[in-house]
Amino acid sequence: IVICAGYALPGLSEMFAPYTYPALLCLIILSLVPMGRLDFQQIFSLDWKVWQIVMWQLFVLPALILSAAHLARFNWTMTTLMITTASAGSLFASPTFAELLQVNKQRALQCMILSTFLMPISYFVFFTLVLQSEVDVNIHNYLKRCLLFLVLPLGIFLIYMAYARCLPEKLAHSVEYNARRFTIIALVVFGLGILGPARDLMWSDFRQFVLYLVVVVVLGAGMAYLTAIVMFRQGISDALTASIVSGFRNVGLGFVLLSGVS
Repeated sequence: IVICAGYALPGLSEMFAPYTYPALLCLIILSLVPMGRLDFQQIFSLDWKVWQIVMWQLFVLPALILSAAHLARFNWTMTTLMITTASAGSLFASPTFAELLQVNKQRALQCMILSTFLMPISYFVFFTLVLQSEVDVNIHNYLKRCLLFLVLPLGIFLIYMAYARCLPEKLAHSVEYNARRFTIIALVVFGLGILGPARDLMWSDFRQFVLYLVVVVVLGAGMAYLTAIVMFRQGISDALTASIVSGFRNVGLGFVLLSGVS
């Protein structure tokens, strides 16, 4: 409802636009806080199955999609949109979706964390090395955004994680509960703030807006379906888990990291 209001009400997105980056930073940090009392191995995994899923998600799928885009002779804007979507890390809500579908929530969490912090490498590979003749990336600004929105939240989380188990149970529960509440607020602010270009496109060229929207939705569904097929030999639970983390992407974070790409 809030996002629909952002599209419908002129000026609403512009009002929240200055708070987009601070809201995203808070969103990432607050999303990590409820994991503070988990074991390190429960969050950061060296399990080869987790790495297999994430490598498929961040490197194999984008390569397949980029090849398909070139074969279909899509224009630069469409190709960029597809690669931005396909190279993005998993949505922060992926573990929740996995829990709702009664599949491996912990593996979904591990894949989400790993893919989120490896997505800058995927973007670097595809936008700097593969598409270097078509895309101009300011590496200095790109690294600054990666440090701000990924390395800084990770550092803060690791510091909190070191002391989280020492907190009284009631205080720790309160911190985690309020982190979840403020995550929703940060998500709303970030969502409204980043809507500006999409809303302008919707009002100026509605057909193009719908086309881009359909491409992102179909791409997400296609990546989830293809992943489920490829991973099916590992068992239905692992296949569905991989499908969830591959289909639901954190495209908003991707657009922020790549802002300024031309």
